Amino acid sequence: MYNCKIYHTIGDMTLHNKDYKCLKDISEDLGLTYQQVADLSSRKEKKKYQQFKFFPEIKITKIQNEIKSE
Repeated sequence: MYNCKIYHTIGDMTLHNKDYKCLKDISEDLGLTYQQVADLSSRKEKKKYQQFKFFPEIKITKIQNEIKSE
């Protein structure tokens, strides 16, 4: 599972915060390509276009699947 959080540090505003089963689900929901989402989830440094002052922070983190007890 993955968590995708999109927020602005200016004004401390969260625009999107949702859990997804896979990166493909994130790409479909946000209207991005799978490759763009994979880049966001693996890259820790910002790309040049992300250094724009008002560009939102996009954080995709892998979260551990919960183990169901039976």
